[in-house]
Amino acid sequence: MPNPSAFKGNKRDLPQKPCAVCGRAMAWRKSWAKNWESVLYCSDRCRANKLSALRPAP
Repeated sequence: MPNPSAFKGNKRDLPQKPCAVCGRAMAWRKSWAKNWESVLYCSDRCRANKLSALRPAP
């Protein structure tokens, strides 16, 4: 995984991880630099639906 501070314009080389709810890949953002390990959700919608992801489907 490349160092995020070494970003030179190629977004393909940024670290990624999946959203905890929908599984969509999230690319590293500069605003997440200080708390990248604690970022779990790709959007406010997924954050709001986090409880539905924990419940098993009937």
